[in-house]
Amino acid sequence: MPRASAVLKIILVGILGAMLLVSLLSSQDINARALDLTLSTSFVQGGFTELAIPPLGTIRAKTHHFPLRFRVSLKDINLDRLKTLVSQEPESIFPEIEASFRSQILFFVLRLLFLSLLGGFVLGYILFRKPSQALLAGLAGLLAFAILIGGAALTFNENAFQEPEFTGVVEAAPWLLGVAEEALIAVDSLDEKLKVIASNLTLMFESLSLVGAENAVIDGELKILHVSDVHNNPLGISLAFQMADAFRADLIIDTGDATDYGTPIEGEMVSKISQNRLPWIFVPGNHDSPAVIEELKEVENVTVLEAGLVYLEEFDLTIAGIGDPAAVKTEMRVPSKEEYKEAASRLMEIIQQSEKKPAIIISHNGAVVEEFTHMPVTLLHGHSHRVNIRTLDQAAIIDAGTTGGAGIRGLMTRDEIPYTMVLLHLHRLEDNWQVIAADIITFNQQNTGFILERKRLANPGTLETEDMEESPEE
Repeated sequence: MPRASAVLKIILVGILGAMLLVSLLSSQDINARALDLTLSTSFVQGGFTELAIPPLGTIRAKTHHFPLRFRVSLKDINLDRLKTLVSQEPESIFPEIEASFRSQILFFVLRLLFLSLLGGFVLGYILFRKPSQALLAGLAGLLAFAILIGGAALTFNENAFQEPEFTGVVEAAPWLLGVAEEALIAVDSLDEKLKVIASNLTLMFESLSLVGAENAVIDGELKILHVSDVHNNPLGISLAFQMADAFRADLIIDTGDATDYGTPIEGEMVSKISQNRLPWIFVPGNHDSPAVIEELKEVENVTVLEAGLVYLEEFDLTIAGIGDPAAVKTEMRVPSKEEYKEAASRLMEIIQQSEKKPAIIISHNGAVVEEFTHMPVTLLHGHSHRVNIRTLDQAAIIDAGTTGGAGIRGLMTRDEIPYTMVLLHLHRLEDNWQVIAADIITFNQQNTGFILERKRLANPGTLETEDMEESPEE
């Protein structure tokens, strides 16, 4: 009878062998009528399920709790078969497709289990040279993978794709997230799913230049791009233009720190935002001097909110905001908590005296907007240089991070500071607007990578509270 330590060693070897062989040979090609797909699994980024559509990008979501990553990759598409598929009645082909998927996925799982058994057995035999010990190692690998796959299946949550992450080509993001949102979640019947997916794929491959141009990412009636802390970086403004165009934003809200030191020459660079004709609502930050503010007031499409409200008749939208107390002078400083409370009180008085109630309240520092969490509004701020999305009391609080990568200071730090912004999706609820989802858009400077991650904040008519850590102050 082997000792306990020897048995444990055999089990660990079996699990290791199973992991190695599954990682190397897990890929399996399957066919879904017009689509040729590849299924695979790995231990990298466990808990995620990914949908890869080369060369456009990858959608993924945290779907389960066990350390396996499942990946579905589009290998090839046959347009002739796709056109034939779309022209047929879904009722006649769906039982066939469902049966085919079930059998192929079942075969994929059985194949993984066989590989885990074989991997454990082979490594066990190489190390121990005894068939009995090799068989025990193989069974250990098989049992480990059976637990992993079973646990992943039991904890699998397809609704996780309501908050997906996207990596890939910028222009493809709206379309790909539209597929995840509309084709895989919002459409109830399988027949309708097939029609939507097939139709979208046909359009995509026949006219790639139009990918993402007209497809809504989510069923929101108003889209706002939230930028902040550009810090005199022209690239940040350029990225904001590109994102606003790619995602069809209706307006842009900037929560301050357009410049680094508030000099007039910096204000001239910031005036380049006039190249984009979208409404640009700006609230001054602690790095924005009176000279910069005056420069921005001269830009035709910019509205500067130093203290007050602006009503956008085109959208029937009211925005309230107040500048950072430090913006009234040229010195660069972070005001005290008392000054921020005074600013919040001043803005509260203005709101109470106004006939129109705001749907959005903005300020540069989160300490100001946090005084309005008792109101059913969306609160936007910046300053921390870190994206943060949370709900508190009745309000949604959103920090866009730094759209300019913290400017010159960002280039001088050892740790990379990404360029970030947030795309807000709002739904009309009774007589005001409510944010229902937020897309975090991130550009990394070193590898020029693009990442988009969705956060759902509420369904129309409700506001869900979730605990998230607060952003640290600059």
